[in-house]
Amino acid sequence: MHWGFLIKKTLTLLALVDPLMAIPLFICATAGLDTGFKDKYSRQLGITVALSLLIGGLFGLHLLDFMGVSLASIQIGGGAIMFIVSLAMVIAKEETIKYTPRETEEAASGPSIVPLGIPLLAGPAALSYVMATSQITQAEDLLSVILPPVVVGAATWLCFRFVGRGGRILTPSAIKVIERLAGFLLTAISVEMMATGFRHVFPGLSS
Repeated sequence: MHWGFLIKKTLTLLALVDPLMAIPLFICATAGLDTGFKDKYSRQLGITVALSLLIGGLFGLHLLDFMGVSLASIQIGGGAIMFIVSLAMVIAKEETIKYTPRETEEAASGPSIVPLGIPLLAGPAALSYVMATSQITQAEDLLSVILPPVVVGAATWLCFRFVGRGGRILTPSAIKVIERLAGFLLTAISVEMMATGFRHVFPGLSS
């Protein structure tokens, strides 16, 4: 197992899911509710994120293969989506890219797994990335497929649980700095992902 890849995948998924950006929606959706319900809702969101990414990693490639879509295609398409999302993070426009006005209103209107859990947290960029990086060729590859989604789901749960109990994770300024740094790194990763896909589609590029 390449631990560097495992850490990279986990951090990339965490940046793509980005629970920090969804904190205002969580606060609006749970306004006036008791702490016990907020804890339950945060746990449901964490489980939703973990299960969505796990299903995408375990079965996504099989579904694509059934549909006749190659891994290289998902690397190129997923990389393009990641690039758009990461660029939006760098220029502080992520909300306009990830959330439509209607989805934002629905997510803030009350506790619901849809659309806050899916597709706002576990969205196209995160799902395409997890599918493109979840090839299983030997038993130990299962760790890189299972562990990152579980860690990201747990981080999402803990983030919202802390906020639901009245905690303040970071100042708005710190969140903005983290968003821009994460966006910059995701831009590089998305370009790398697309380049890998293009090399498979056009083998001549490898030389």
